Amino acid sequence: MIDITFKYNEYMGKAIRGYHYNSLRFWISNGLGLAIVLLEIIMYTQTSNPKLLWIALVVLLVLAFSYFTSCYLQPTKFSKDPRYSKLFTLSVGDEDIRLHSEDLSSDTTWASVNKVWMTDKFYYLFLDKRQFWIVPRDRFADAAQEDQFKQIAGRRHKINRGLIK
Repeated sequence: MIDITFKYNEYMGKAIRGYHYNSLRFWISNGLGLAIVLLEIIMYTQTSNPKLLWIALVVLLVLAFSYFTSCYLQPTKFSKDPRYSKLFTLSVGDEDIRLHSEDLSSDTTWASVNKVWMTDKFYYLFLDKRQFWIVPRDRFADAAQEDQFKQIAGRRHKINRGLIK
C-alpha cells in the first residue's frame, strides 16, 4: 500500500487547468472556435458585411468566457472550498484506492477506474469521462515510490501520456 499525503486545494486548481490544457476536447473546441473567427474575418474582407465581424466578435467572446470559466473560475472555486483545505491521504493498493481526510473518506477499486493519464505534474485516475482523482507527482516520497505506484496502476490500466482523450 502506498500513502501519498497532500492538501487537495493546493493541487486541485493546477490539476483542473492541467486537465484542460492536456485535453483533446479543449484543443478541438478552441481550434474550431478560432477557425470560425478566422473564417468570418476572411468572409468580411470578401463581402464587407459588418455582421460577419459581429459574429466573429461574439464567437471570440464565447471562447474567452469558456476559457476563463474552465481554467480560472472553476479551479479557484475548488481551491477555496473548505472541504479540500484539509490534509488528504491517498492510499493506493493492489485492489483498492482510498482518499481520506480527518472527516471525509472515499473508497473505490481499480475496476472503477476507467483510465490513468500521466502529465508532467499529475497522474489522473479517471472514475468516469470527466471525474478524476489526482495524484501529484511531487508528493511521492522518492522515485521508488512513484515506480511502485506505476507498477500497481500499470497492472490494471495502461498509463497514457499526451492529450487526454
